[in-house]
Amino acid sequence: MHRILSVVVVSVVLTGLLAGCALLPGARRPASTGAPGPSSEQARSTDEAIAAIEEVTGVAARISPANDGSTRYLAVNLELDETYDAGVVPERRANRDAALLDFVLAQVWSQTEDAPERFVTLRVTGAGRDTAWVTDTLTTLGVATIPYGGDVVSLRGVDLDDRYGTWPGEVPALPDDLAGEG
Repeated sequence: MHRILSVVVVSVVLTGLLAGCALLPGARRPASTGAPGPSSEQARSTDEAIAAIEEVTGVAARISPANDGSTRYLAVNLELDETYDAGVVPERRANRDAALLDFVLAQVWSQTEDAPERFVTLRVTGAGRDTAWVTDTLTTLGVATIPYGGDVVSLRGVDLDDRYGTWPGEVPALPDDLAGEG
């Protein structure tokens, strides 16, 4: 009888400890309900964020939820074609590139459809851009990258919170550096 009572007590204590871990701040973002959060005025779909990104000439975008084991995250893919750089004055290219990545990440952060949870991955292809370019450009914005695999980098959710506010963030306007030709 004493052994059964000990097992029950240990089970109750362990269950309480495990439940307490789930309540720690930052342990996990809530699952997305599609409802707006404290930083956002209204619900906003991923498709709306993609459409805003694709207003930039020469940019195609994809934002989709993905899983790494049991961790849910957002995968962001950008494809730049030759028209992205067409007519851009070389002296303005670095500012324009930084404005693009800042705008893209702000758009990702403003949609309410899919919670990024702990991280976002970013892949940029085309127009001579590569992982080193992504890392260097994000460094100018104060956003750290972590190699994820191949030509993909990972961005920590806490770093994106610091830059864009608590998810979901405000919907950004198209920066002047990205409107029209440069």
